[in-house]
Amino acid sequence: MEAVFQAPKRRARVYEAYEAPLPVPTSEQDVTQQHHLVYKAELLNNRVIVRDPSHIQALYNKGYFGKGILSRSRPEHSLSERWKSHGDIHLPVISYTRYQAQVQLAQDALQAQGLEEEVINQTLERLTQPVEPLTADSTGSKDRRTESGKDQVNGHEVPLSPQVKGDTESCEDTTLHVLDSSLEQSNPSDGLRSEGEDSPEAKRQRRQGNPDYDPLAYLYPDEPKQLDETALAQVRCVRHDDWIIHCGCRLRDSQLEAVPLTKGGVQDYEYVLVEEQQEDESIQSLGNANDRDSKTLVCRINPFRIIEHLQLGLEEAFFLVYALGCLSIYDHKEPLSIIQLWEIFRMVQPNFEATYAAYHYFRCRGWVPKTGVKYGSDFMLYRKGPPFYHASYSVVVERVDDSFKGATLRPFSWRSLAALSRITGNVNKELMFCYVIMPSNMTEEMLGSPECIKNIQVQEIILSRWVSSRERSDQDEI
Repeated sequence: MEAVFQAPKRRARVYEAYEAPLPVPTSEQDVTQQHHLVYKAELLNNRVIVRDPSHIQALYNKGYFGKGILSRSRPEHSLSERWKSHGDIHLPVISYTRYQAQVQLAQDALQAQGLEEEVINQTLERLTQPVEPLTADSTGSKDRRTESGKDQVNGHEVPLSPQVKGDTESCEDTTLHVLDSSLEQSNPSDGLRSEGEDSPEAKRQRRQGNPDYDPLAYLYPDEPKQLDETALAQVRCVRHDDWIIHCGCRLRDSQLEAVPLTKGGVQDYEYVLVEEQQEDESIQSLGNANDRDSKTLVCRINPFRIIEHLQLGLEEAFFLVYALGCLSIYDHKEPLSIIQLWEIFRMVQPNFEATYAAYHYFRCRGWVPKTGVKYGSDFMLYRKGPPFYHASYSVVVERVDDSFKGATLRPFSWRSLAALSRITGNVNKELMFCYVIMPSNMTEEMLGSPECIKNIQVQEIILSRWVSSRERSDQDEI
């Protein structure tokens, strides 16, 4: 029986614009105007996590890869859904009970670090003090660092927490960070003073830009800007198939704007507006219940920040690494090769080569596959992305050989198959079986390399429930 393909159902309300199908340049014009940014992820507890906020937004907005670890889908977790203006900026509004819970979380985190009780109490006391009204220009200068290497909040020195001393890009398995933690920062203007007129460094001949030493001086006559090496390590050269930091070329102006400049790992404080009971004797003497319940908004520091990250599925992560080449995955600060990732993912997820082959197949045909675990399937197929259309198909992946025989991933009985078909129909989806056909000469040694994907074939079959009454009505019309 020939399958009848139904048009995807568009969502009634769409609140965003469609940016791009993939997080890489998709046309010749994009390739010439943009650099090919390589995003960074970490392998934690056999899960692929993206921490950088700009990388999170790029990967999700362009192709809808992954999901927020604190959200249903889009990584948009916020401390509160209510926001109000405070000076020149907008801040989240939380209740006093929620604020006390944040303080308790900060206290528990400090105690877990083995700090003394007196130090913990002093730190919490200074962090919970009300702060002065903020402006957009003062948010960055409000929290200064003293010469002793301590944070300064409203004139009070706050001792640094030892939790994140060191590299802020560490691969520790935690998403919760106490606010009063950072590295001791040196003044960025010190390097400029060292190269002043009286410094010997100013008299040294610089080879960069000097035509006697630099063959590219006619292209780059000026000295290069001071850029972070970690940012340069994520940018590819437009002339050579290599990283900018390795080939020695200079960045173009359009690329300079896209390279993030780090500030040494200093995290700005997160401010909140706390609803607190207004303490006024004149109000209490009136005896009006509505007046007594009046609350005022007090600007305070959130002592315990919960930062959301993006979690990628194994198939999604490997597609970004292998098919697009726009993702680099690190394990304990060491980049993993494609072969290493293939071996790790096969060890973590049984039959990974079959599920990835199906994922690769549907992605290459313009679909956006997302996990279908809540519908009892492997993938859900979306046109363009979940914000625009409802899922069209619920996909079950099966691995077979050339004769369509083989051990199934989930052995179906007639009862379980009928139940899955009924569930899929009740949510207005179609059930699709995706058969990943392995060649008969495929050996285990060949499966140890992702190059085996080139020899695998995929075939889809749409399964629909037969309804006798509908069949009789169709015959009567004929």
